[in-house]
Amino acid sequence: MKEKTKSFLQELFILLSGTLTVMAGATIAPILKEMAVHFSHISNIELLSKLVLSVTPLAIAVGATFIGVIIDRFGRKTVLVTTTVLYALFGTVGFYALNIYIIIASRILLGFAVAGIMTSCTTLIGDYYFGEKRNQVLGFQSTLMSFGGALFVLLGGALGNIAWNYAFLVYFLSLLILPGVIIFIPEPNRAIEKEEDQEKLRDDTIEESAGFPIKVGLLSYTLMFLIMVVFFFIPSQFSFYLASFAIESELLIGLAIATSSIASGIASFFFKYVKKTLDTQLIFIITMTLVGSGFLLLSFASKFWIVMLGSGIAGLGWGIFMPNINSWLLQSTPDRLRGRVVGIFITLLYLGQFVSPLIAESIIPNVNLYNQENIPGLFLIGSIAVFILILMPFALLLIKIINNRKTNDDTLEEKIGI
Repeated sequence: MKEKTKSFLQELFILLSGTLTVMAGATIAPILKEMAVHFSHISNIELLSKLVLSVTPLAIAVGATFIGVIIDRFGRKTVLVTTTVLYALFGTVGFYALNIYIIIASRILLGFAVAGIMTSCTTLIGDYYFGEKRNQVLGFQSTLMSFGGALFVLLGGALGNIAWNYAFLVYFLSLLILPGVIIFIPEPNRAIEKEEDQEKLRDDTIEESAGFPIKVGLLSYTLMFLIMVVFFFIPSQFSFYLASFAIESELLIGLAIATSSIASGIASFFFKYVKKTLDTQLIFIITMTLVGSGFLLLSFASKFWIVMLGSGIAGLGWGIFMPNINSWLLQSTPDRLRGRVVGIFITLLYLGQFVSPLIAESIIPNVNLYNQENIPGLFLIGSIAVFILILMPFALLLIKIINNRKTNDDTLEEKIGI
């Protein structure tokens, strides 16, 4: 097999494996309300049905940091193959085990599998690619995850129209990806030749002896956690929110959620070009403005098409935000710590997903906007929170501009001999 073909297939199956992580939640988002109806005899079923979605991110959050250490010590491929098999095993439990507590338990185990898949895939991208190529692959990763999320939401909604538990069958798709992972993704050789190593270090501006990227790490972790709390209001609340628009079809609910994913996929495809033109912090400001504006539209939506528009605008921002924050973190991380740094990042990302429905449940009873089950008020608060968070990248950009101006002034003084 030609080297170019092998390289393409390696990249393809890394990216396809990444789509499994978004499938974990997207597939069952449209059926939450129908599941709550099926188990209506159980007390607190609305909260329990939302936990079916949110316990998986909690398990990912708990597992990702530990898996990051395992990946750095024992390698990437073994973890990826093993967790892909476990993904298919635990993901499909909801189809044949019609017990809400067994389903919740299986979703916890699914979360540990997703932690392994996502940490491995992102670490592999950091291992194999750097510079513009890494930005391109990160953009493609977000694109495929977004389009995959849209596809899986629609597929889950379509199967949910047959019966709510049929949506869990989608998790068997992971077995179609598994052979390609085994055949075409080799374990990275981290004993890189000196010349290649130096080229990579120069490109990413990382010292070979660099340690944990404390500044970038803490900032990216904080930003990721808080934005994810807000953005996850869409999949966790939409099936309940759309009831106020007389939308009962799981397929239409899936379509509304998928609009965000489709817009996100389109935007992230162009990340490589955006990154060439704009500074990292400016990209954060623009993308977070889009997310906040999308949620603002959702909070005042009076028609279904406005809901679709708001969801799409938020998705456009999210589509560039994710590869941008990944790129920022990876380019500041040395190879030997990449698994751990990525693992902590994924922990914070999915911890945000887990607490999002819990935060929403505490907010919804205390806000009332147009008397639409209080959920529009939740979206308004989410919008305000995102606009406040924009102050963080704005401050970083301002500091960078001041430092660059000072450096330029010092250089000019040296040239003229002052």
